[in-house]
Amino acid sequence: MKPTFSLGRIAGISIGVHWSVLAMMVLVTEIVAVGILPARAPGLGAVTYWLTGVVASVTFLASLLGHELAHAVVARRFRMRADRITLWLLGGFTELGSHPPTPRAAFLVAAAGPGASLAIAAGFGLLAFGAGFTPLPAVVAAVLAWLALVNGVLGVFNLLPGAPLDGGRLLQALLWKRTGDQSGAAVTAAKAGRVVGVVLIVLGVVEVVSQRLVGGIWLALIGWFLIVSASTEASSVSLRDRLAGVRLRDVMSPAPPSAPEWWTAETFLDRMARADRHRAFPVVDMDGRPIRVVTLADLVRLAPGMRAHTRLAELGRPVRQDSVADPADLLTELPASAWPSSSDRSLLFVADANRLVGMLTAKDVSRAIELANLGHLPSGSDSPGPPVEEPEREGPGSAPPVPGRSPDHGHNA
Repeated sequence: MKPTFSLGRIAGISIGVHWSVLAMMVLVTEIVAVGILPARAPGLGAVTYWLTGVVASVTFLASLLGHELAHAVVARRFRMRADRITLWLLGGFTELGSHPPTPRAAFLVAAAGPGASLAIAAGFGLLAFGAGFTPLPAVVAAVLAWLALVNGVLGVFNLLPGAPLDGGRLLQALLWKRTGDQSGAAVTAAKAGRVVGVVLIVLGVVEVVSQRLVGGIWLALIGWFLIVSASTEASSVSLRDRLAGVRLRDVMSPAPPSAPEWWTAETFLDRMARADRHRAFPVVDMDGRPIRVVTLADLVRLAPGMRAHTRLAELGRPVRQDSVADPADLLTELPASAWPSSSDRSLLFVADANRLVGMLTAKDVSRAIELANLGHLPSGSDSPGPPVEEPEREGPGSAPPVPGRSPDHGHNA
């Protein structure tokens, strides 16, 4: 799931929010303003209740972020990449750039989230208790008590033994330690996740029948999510086993068409974009390093009169750090944020010594998966590919060679 907008970075970790989190915040605000505060702090106006509900929902969102940050911090202690945290309707998830190296690491990374939630719950509980001995308004103590309760429930709920919940990760780590089979442990945890999902859906139906509509729908929604996620995870484990040992050099398109940053948009259109089947192109610097991505849509948005004066270094978007990988990297170890999608801008660049040597698109990944499903691994691409052409540089001085276009590899990226 891609975040809708970014909240910035914490300790180098990108924090994103999906649009669906707004629905969760509205629901939390209503629960606090209508169902909690009038009973625990009576006699206040509706405006006070709703404003306090908004504060409670924002604080709860920060608590969810604390849960996910705990996962990321512990993962980094084991030298695992923690690339991005995304908050959404049903909570949040942390994208890790690699699998845990040991069962102990997997256990501690999984336990960090519920541990953080329980610690946050204890903190709010102490504050709520202390508020009773101060002249603070009753509404403050009520919100603190509710935050303590909901974070405690969150911590305990995540300990349910089924993937993708943290309890499922704990189960997986224990089975991995006991059997030595990481993949088998992951499949078992995913099966347990489906069982937990079914139980939650049944409980949700019971809640709806008992006229507790919101709680019932919420439980059923979480159960459905667990079933879908667990099934996807089991399939991913099987696929990862079939693609074991496949490296990016085995599946990438070698010597992709690329353009130097000093070309103008008009030169790029005349010399490359019109004649090539790609829709997105890497832009390289003088050393052959991929620095930007330019699409045909970027050219369409540029006024025709500006094409002769606008250089590619000013178009498109910068290449993200997690969008460049080494040819020897394993395909199955790519972080989730690096996997190409059908988006024109979604590309993974393969660089050897910072020099662009290949490109991975959604079509390349789909081909590798289909071959694996047929029982064949993708053939290697150890050769450097077609001869490199050196584009002419517009400007003083001479330029070192940069990867040229290869007519044998065309993708609609």
